[in-house]
Amino acid sequence: MTEKEVRDIVKSVLRSQMSEIPNKSEVKAIAKEEAEKSAKKISNDTLTKKDVKDMIKKTMYAYHRWMWEKKGMWIDQI
Repeated sequence: MTEKEVRDIVKSVLRSQMSEIPNKSEVKAIAKEEAEKSAKKISNDTLTKKDVKDMIKKTMYAYHRWMWEKKGMWIDQI
């Protein structure tokens, strides 16, 4: 093979490989799509402020109820 034939083969391979690389606008679209998917996934997993307040209320209620029952057991033993 001559040097020219080798260069032509390399050029054709490079052109075919370069055509598969996305351009700037395609990269932006892909990034935006992935960001939206991630945001939706995260929003489903996060707790709202109301959920956190309710969780704290339930925990405190359970704690105070447990302490009340424990106090009742102590008083019964006296």
